[in-house]
Amino acid sequence: MKLLLQHSLNVRDLLAIACYQYVNFIDYEDLQLDPTTYVQRDYRHVESDVVWRGPLRHRKQNIVVYILIEHQSEPDRLMAFRVLEYVQAIYRGQLRGWGQTHPTERGFLFQPVLPVVFYTGTRRWRGVGHLADLVAGGRHFTNVIPSLTPLFIPLRDTLNYQLIPAGGSFGQVLRLVQQRHARGPAFRTLLGQVVGELEKMPDAERLRWLDLLSYIHALVYHERAPTEREDLHTHIARSVKTDPHRQEVTRMGKTIADALREEGVLKSRRETLLRLIHQRFKEPPANLIATIEACAEVAQLDAWTDKILTARKLVDLGIQPQD
Repeated sequence: MKLLLQHSLNVRDLLAIACYQYVNFIDYEDLQLDPTTYVQRDYRHVESDVVWRGPLRHRKQNIVVYILIEHQSEPDRLMAFRVLEYVQAIYRGQLRGWGQTHPTERGFLFQPVLPVVFYTGTRRWRGVGHLADLVAGGRHFTNVIPSLTPLFIPLRDTLNYQLIPAGGSFGQVLRLVQQRHARGPAFRTLLGQVVGELEKMPDAERLRWLDLLSYIHALVYHERAPTEREDLHTHIARSVKTDPHRQEVTRMGKTIADALREEGVLKSRRETLLRLIHQRFKEPPANLIATIEACAEVAQLDAWTDKILTARKLVDLGIQPQD
């Protein structure tokens, strides 16, 4: 999902789904992706973020679009506080950047930040809430408690008319994400409809089309039962009507399936190695865990695992921790 939202037109579709009133004020062609992440390490297993910077149309002013992707399984009651933290960090960065090229703060103005919370979990989440809700007696101190109201998109409860036609091609894919746990026949039917709609995308958006289809293949692999996958991948290819596209989608499906299988093997090897280390040497240091999780070679993971039985100390495994 983070990779999909690194395409500016998918960002446009997401803001339209959120019914953002100024969605057409942003110049999406000139948006620049910022690789900075503001998510704290403790939360990176349940959320990720995407930062875009660019101009507003017909105005000499920039905007920062900050998208926080929440894929945790249930609502986070501290979300209002954490969004405020992330947005403040962006504003601090703007001020720090000004100071690197200007001797004083005279003339400095912050550029607006548009925070978006995109929740893809399956539990109902009615809203982000307000920081005052988290403060004892907060209703008596609302005038001195910071307040921020991000755009909030709970995919589980987003209505179909918001996803289509307002959400464009990205909204079509989100229909599948929303219904990823639907019964087999219903999901298969929707899959064919979505792929058929994506085929109508203009040739100028071919790379975006490929990215969206790649995501659909990955969604099928991760969210549907193993007994369904082959049929659904075939159904994706059959739903593409033009022969060149069908061949391309078939090749794509095979490539993605191979990559996902390889990643599955790596994940299993890493988990086995870490479990054995924990049993033999108790809790390993964080930098050693990071080294194992970053290893992308099955042979290397197997070599470390083979040494578990004979190693007297953790260092005997020969794992060189990252700094």
